[in-house]
Amino acid sequence: MPDLPPRASLEYLRKRAKKRNRDTRRGLSRAQHEIAREYGFASWPKLVRHVQATRLHGAERALVLGDATTLAALVQADAVAATAPIGGLAPLLVLLRRSLGIAPDVRECARLLLDAGADPDSHTIEWGGEGRQSALFDAVERGDVPLARMLVERGATKDEDAFYHACERSDIALLDLLYRPGFERLVAHKLDFEDVAGLKWFLDKNVDVNANSCLHHAIVRGRSTTILAMLLDAGADPNLSWDRWDVGRKPLALAARSGHLAAYELLAARGATADLDPIDTAVLAVARGESAHLPKAPPPAKGLPTGTDYGWILGQFALLGQTHIVTALLDAGMHVDTRGWSQFTPLDQAAMHGRTETVRLLIDRGANLYDCAFGDDGPTPLDCALWGLKNNHADDGDYPGTIETLLTAGAPTGHTGPTGDPVIDILLAKHREEFAAGA
Repeated sequence: MPDLPPRASLEYLRKRAKKRNRDTRRGLSRAQHEIAREYGFASWPKLVRHVQATRLHGAERALVLGDATTLAALVQADAVAATAPIGGLAPLLVLLRRSLGIAPDVRECARLLLDAGADPDSHTIEWGGEGRQSALFDAVERGDVPLARMLVERGATKDEDAFYHACERSDIALLDLLYRPGFERLVAHKLDFEDVAGLKWFLDKNVDVNANSCLHHAIVRGRSTTILAMLLDAGADPNLSWDRWDVGRKPLALAARSGHLAAYELLAARGATADLDPIDTAVLAVARGESAHLPKAPPPAKGLPTGTDYGWILGQFALLGQTHIVTALLDAGMHVDTRGWSQFTPLDQAAMHGRTETVRLLIDRGANLYDCAFGDDGPTPLDCALWGLKNNHADDGDYPGTIETLLTAGAPTGHTGPTGDPVIDILLAKHREEFAAGA
């Protein structure tokens, strides 16, 4: 473990971060990240969790640290340690949601708990009573296929929330493992991401692309023409009226309203027709570079910020790599960090799709490199790029260029360990060495 000052407390670390922020005036988030890196942690939240863990005791400490040796001794001395709630959570959930241990250690701790009687179906009710966050869900969150397989083999229910979450990852082994007949209707969540192999998995399950409005969903999320063509080839009706969200809108009009010029041109070539209203026409003009004036209108889909300023579309143009359009909108006064889908900034979305030129522009215009879309745990723009490299891989994306640009600009990441991409791993290793040399 990294060395911390004797009896280091969160109060001490927070005071250090605040003082550094006062001295440098570069932002509290940056000060926190720098301090975490100086102590050998990838991010401030990981430093905080480590300090918190060192003050725990008994089974809770063993679970949070992923200490299988200590946990084995505790369970052997009293099997109740495998099932007795800790802070209202089953021990298995404490392990999977809070452990700082590496994947093999977490799996070994899970095996010890299951062998001693832990319920593989341990779960909590979340999201206002509408969802079930199970141990299997938590294993998916960790991206650990062997752990998820262990839970299934021990009797864990293949629940819909876990499968839905698996759609956020490119590893189709998770989809194969967690699939139950009927889950193919969750294809729309897979279309939230640029994942050709993942979409093929659903098409191989004979998903009804029209009943699930796949074409509409793919358009509004800015999916590539490769994915759109796959849907059309699978029978998606280019003139189907949407039965949800923006009810009645046809794909061609939705492409115009979503600023997706490539989709608009593909659909027109495939026989799509639609009467464009003034909003569709105004946004299409922006997409064509004929105007920088966005209309006042609500967003056409869920998951986008509410309101009528249409600012969400800056992120759409960023993920599509339309640097000249992004430039025009910024020049017209749009804020560089205007949030779009799922609270991502334009820099997040450009990074996720490997849009190096757009990323450079946004950084030059002052985009926040330390922004965390989902709160303290991230993701930062560099996290988005590294995640997109694997799980949202745009075929025309330049991920090495994007990641190098972000690293050079000083963007932080909570990512640790190899990515599996030799070029990216060399870039990350070089950055870590340079940071260590300058620390």
